[in-house]
Amino acid sequence: MRKESRTIAAWTLAAAIGVAAIAPAAASAAAPNSSPKAISISERMDAAVQLAVNQLKERGVLNGYDNGTVRPNQQVTQAEAAKLIVLALNLKPAVASEAKLANAHNGKWYAPFAMTAIDNGLFTAADFAPNKAVSEQVLAAWVAKTVQRDALSARGWMQAISDGTDAATRGEAARLLVKAEASIRSDDARILSVKALDAIALEITTTGPMSLNDEAIERSAETFQFDGGLTIVNQPRLKTGSTNTYIVPVTTMEDGKRYTLTYKGDQKLAFSGSGERIRFEEARQVTNDTFEVEALLANGVVDYGYVISAYADGRGTNAIVLEEGNALNGKTMQIISSLRNRTAVLTPAGGEPMTVSYVGFTQSTDGKQEPKFRLPAGQKLVPGLTYKVSADWFETKNASFVAGSVEPLQLASAQAMDSKTLAVTLASDPGDELFAFRSVKLTGNDGSELTAQYRVQTRKGATGAFDLQNGGALKAGVTYKLAPIGDWAVGKSDITISGI
Repeated sequence: MRKESRTIAAWTLAAAIGVAAIAPAAASAAAPNSSPKAISISERMDAAVQLAVNQLKERGVLNGYDNGTVRPNQQVTQAEAAKLIVLALNLKPAVASEAKLANAHNGKWYAPFAMTAIDNGLFTAADFAPNKAVSEQVLAAWVAKTVQRDALSARGWMQAISDGTDAATRGEAARLLVKAEASIRSDDARILSVKALDAIALEITTTGPMSLNDEAIERSAETFQFDGGLTIVNQPRLKTGSTNTYIVPVTTMEDGKRYTLTYKGDQKLAFSGSGERIRFEEARQVTNDTFEVEALLANGVVDYGYVISAYADGRGTNAIVLEEGNALNGKTMQIISSLRNRTAVLTPAGGEPMTVSYVGFTQSTDGKQEPKFRLPAGQKLVPGLTYKVSADWFETKNASFVAGSVEPLQLASAQAMDSKTLAVTLASDPGDELFAFRSVKLTGNDGSELTAQYRVQTRKGATGAFDLQNGGALKAGVTYKLAPIGDWAVGKSDITISGI
């Protein structure tokens, strides 16, 4: 997309999208020595921009300048972007708005749109400069926040239409907003298609993204009902970069079996089950009661934690936008969906198989794909004994390991974060989510006892947050000694914290 010539001096940044008058302040900022009268110019729009412009015109979002031009290649200003976003994405002002603009903005055409944008957290009054050009990155961030999506998705949409410059144009803004409109959540979303990705996951495409309420885990079993003994095991997750494609984790399917999904009680769709198992590379011991299985991105397997919109903003450079057909750099990827409530079988040499449970929130951490499984309470791996891992939903190339004696984690210190939470620090960074579902006991010098459990995904380096259980709270003036519950860790006898 080419920029319109910067030599046309009569252009003004003042002409608002769809307003009749030209704001004097903006006109002087854009062309101080030119006539305020707009000059007819040639409109240069490719087909995609023209389509987006027409769609926004039909809805009254974009009306053009006084002379009827749209100027798609001109940089979009903060004032224009605010109006476009508010109207296109149907933003509402706060019931009791506290947005305040500087007096210089009073009565200006853009003031109500800017205040609505401020109410919705897109920018602050202090940051608002009506005639300042908006960068592509900032425009993408505003759109992401508006449609409740991750920033990576919005940046991807922006990059797909970018002309390669930093400042966003009005045509780019139009195209991005049309894409964003398709990403607005709705209670009326319907399913277009459903197919099995592998033995434990479906890919479902909808008319548009579902409402957050319909995606919620509390409602998922009611929203997604299956026959044939199949059930959903966690909430559906929208893929990063997509507007309407979800990964839906289910219990293990039978290969080739016909199932029927009933969506929200009335829509029925049939599909065939898959027997494809998740491909893990190796099983290995982690602690005296826990082992892990590893999957490798290089071998065409990606955990859904790296490809879903809900997690994208927290995964940094590990977040991935898959291409069409779930490909990455042209290679089709197998997606590991949620492992919530999954189990496997661990069989000791010469012994009886035992059922082991997946340890929640460990399937993709620290850039790795190493879900962990824990033995039943009170049981440990026997050093020197060979164990084999199996399941009806995954296969492992190197499925056996010889157990060893693993030193427990070392508790180094603890301190109260508030009356309900404490920060527990290890002697060294474990480099993994080994705190998961572990607990500590606090004994007060007043004889009281409290229990705190690790809050999943809070570890930063060697420190993790532990929440007091059963309504417990630290008491001011009381000193507590801390000790691990079980032998997952050892701690110095002098680890103490004071109540707040």
